[in-house]
Amino acid sequence: MIKYNDNGNLAHELEVPYEEPAKEHEEKVNEAVHEEEKAKVRTVPAMSLPAKAAWGILLTIAVTLMGSLIYGKVEISRLYNERAGLERELGQLQNENISMQSEIAERMNMTKVEEYARDDLGLQKLDKSQIEYIEVETPSVAEVKEDNDDDVFFRIKHWFNSLAEYIGL
Repeated sequence: MIKYNDNGNLAHELEVPYEEPAKEHEEKVNEAVHEEEKAKVRTVPAMSLPAKAAWGILLTIAVTLMGSLIYGKVEISRLYNERAGLERELGQLQNENISMQSEIAERMNMTKVEEYARDDLGLQKLDKSQIEYIEVETPSVAEVKEDNDDDVFFRIKHWFNSLAEYIGL
């Protein structure tokens, strides 16, 4: 049989077949047998089923933790935005309160009250001639009436109170 060798050259050399030595032939046969044995050997998966389950559980826990972390950040952001809105609203309400208080103070000014009483209600200030003084003839005296409870239980209670006061309780 004629064999062609390619040594990276465009020209091909024609070689005459030669007999392989017995030792090389034996090595090739051993290699072929060894490769057949490798093909027959059952391959073991890279990970066992419990290892895959453990990795699945760990992956699920990691995804859950990341999801809860992201959810927490979103909630914090929402609460900060809500707080900022409430602070703006508080500022507006405080400004409105100040303006209302100044309006009330303006309306309760004594000159405004007098003008309202005079113009709208038809009232006028009193003269000295319109003032009448009244004199009360009975004296204002309060009398204390003592209870004369002759009840036995009242006397025992009074005796215990006196004793406690004497002892200093």
